[in-house]
Amino acid sequence: MRSRMITPLILIVEDEKDYIELLERGHKKSNIACHYVCIETAENALAFLKANDITPHIILLDYDLPGMNGFEMMEELKQSEWKAIPILMFSIHSRPQLIEEAYQRGVNAFIPKPEDYSSIIELWSTICSFWGGHVSLPILN
Repeated sequence: MRSRMITPLILIVEDEKDYIELLERGHKKSNIACHYVCIETAENALAFLKANDITPHIILLDYDLPGMNGFEMMEELKQSEWKAIPILMFSIHSRPQLIEEAYQRGVNAFIPKPEDYSSIIELWSTICSFWGGHVSLPILN
């Protein structure tokens, strides 16, 4: 039985302003029905979660962040009320050791960071169609 299609809310934790702009342009071009919030640091993302009544359906988490890195943020999330939120980690670093460690630490998917515009559009389409239409996500609020 297929789950009903939802409009997912994605929390994106990414520090590179140019990459955020590329993600935003790709989302607009993709015409995909999903909502997102971009936050530039893990610390600010955790503060956002604590300060808001809205819980994202998915977290797209960059590994390489200033201050607290993606793994450290995952540790915080896995010991909190948000432990059931699927975490999709992405990185320009796709070394086998990093990918293995990401899965050992509990990511739901590791995605090599798309670097061109058409790959960004495809990323939006894939994430929103799979996680919004094919997966039953936990209800957290």
